[in-house]
Amino acid sequence: MTSDVPSPTSILFARGILARLALWPALRIAVHQNWGGPQSAQKQRWLAGVITDEFEASLPPISASLTALNSNQSIPMHPSHTLPEPDTEYIEAMLLQIMDDEFEVALEDGSAFDVARDAVRLWNDAKEGNDGYVKDLEMQAERMKGKMPRYEVEAGSGSDWEDSDGDESGSDDEDYGKEVVPQLLDHAKQVPDTDDDGFTIVKKKGGR
Repeated sequence: MTSDVPSPTSILFARGILARLALWPALRIAVHQNWGGPQSAQKQRWLAGVITDEFEASLPPISASLTALNSNQSIPMHPSHTLPEPDTEYIEAMLLQIMDDEFEVALEDGSAFDVARDAVRLWNDAKEGNDGYVKDLEMQAERMKGKMPRYEVEAGSGSDWEDSDGDESGSDDEDYGKEVVPQLLDHAKQVPDTDDDGFTIVKKKGGR
């Protein structure tokens, strides 16, 4: 966008994306393990900004919107200086690529599609000024703070991880309050291994 001042739509959407990424088990694991290096946490916020920018590029500049309103004209669906809104498949592909490039993790658990689908929903809500879903995600993300992701890592050392607080009760009726063990695979696209307890073995690229 040409203006340095973010629109209310972008601000609301960015809040929702930050919360949704904080609830993504695969990303939580990668950040907790510093698979993206010492800047892993910053990369998570950067990813939220990248997604926001992708959707924000489809908004007409504020000046164009004001001109249309003042002249009682409708705002074009896709002005020549804007881009079409990203769809679920586009955002999913971008998430998979960034997870691979920045955290050296390849995903095959379908979670990137879920995040992308929710991003499209958040954008549509933000355009309408609906903040209910954003607030719900923010509350769930707040409850997840301080909890370690629940997973196991196969890295040659047999290191296992579970929730450090030992709280297994959780909130079964919440979509994102559950700790879903993601399937993180190396670039060989191997079939995931599952132990007797139902944990999916997590393999980081490079076998580390």
